[in-house]
Amino acid sequence: MSEIRIAHDGDDRVLSYDDREIARYRVADPGIPALNTPKPYLHPVRTLAGVVVTGFAPDDHPWHHGLSFAFPRVGAHNLWGGGTYFGPERGYEVVEDQGRIAHDEWRDADEANGEFAHRLEWHGHDGELLLIEERRHRMTPVTVDATTGWMLQLDTVLHNPGDADLPLETPAQRGRVDGGYGGWFLRFAEGFTAAELTADGHPVTASGAAGSTFVIDGRTASGEAVTVGMHYGPGPSAGEQRWLYRFDPFSLAGFAVAYDEGLTAPAGGELAFSHRIAVFDGSIDADRLAGVLAG
Repeated sequence: MSEIRIAHDGDDRVLSYDDREIARYRVADPGIPALNTPKPYLHPVRTLAGVVVTGFAPDDHPWHHGLSFAFPRVGAHNLWGGGTYFGPERGYEVVEDQGRIAHDEWRDADEANGEFAHRLEWHGHDGELLLIEERRHRMTPVTVDATTGWMLQLDTVLHNPGDADLPLETPAQRGRVDGGYGGWFLRFAEGFTAAELTADGHPVTASGAAGSTFVIDGRTASGEAVTVGMHYGPGPSAGEQRWLYRFDPFSLAGFAVAYDEGLTAPAGGELAFSHRIAVFDGSIDADRLAGVLAG
């Protein structure tokens, strides 16, 4: 019987399947400078055959860290990393507004069945507490047409402990076209390309497509076929259901929950998100994978 395992390696959580490491979750990385907004991330993320899907801190965007969850603007602070977008005329400028997303403590979780959870704190540039997050991941094997891959579900709640509403925004709200990145975000390995993109069963030709499910039939730099599926999962979900991506000159894709409109964490209130991502070797039928993701 195939076995899912969550192992501890210091503060890291190591995800394995049949004793093969397929992902590593790092809650603290002292090598990330403040400019790039330290935050937990999954990297490397692999297929079951060992193909690495994620990239980490590439020269073009060193604040892109594998698979991570963050927002470009939380109030007056940059919780994404790098420069801040000030509008079409000024563009991006590096200013001292970067914060950090810090692990606080691990929570009880069913690790024997692929689950791990922790409490995090989102801090502004000067250390002020902006948000308290309860984040839970669950890993499961999934099969489509006799091909087995794996799926990771993210359920997370952002609580605003303050006495004022807190906006969560993206460059789109300041006028950047297709600048609605923010949320769960995947930076692909260098050279990753897309052969076909599908959202809710329809071909996708432009970033910003709407839909509950997004399937990427991809190729690595060395030519291996890899399929990545993303889904707005069950339960409460804040924001829009859009998909942002780039495949030239670099490759990334993300859940664009604030693609057009920003979000607001109400004073004393919460925002909840539920997402799924699946990773397969080979080219997987998009409709069948979408059904598995939604199941």
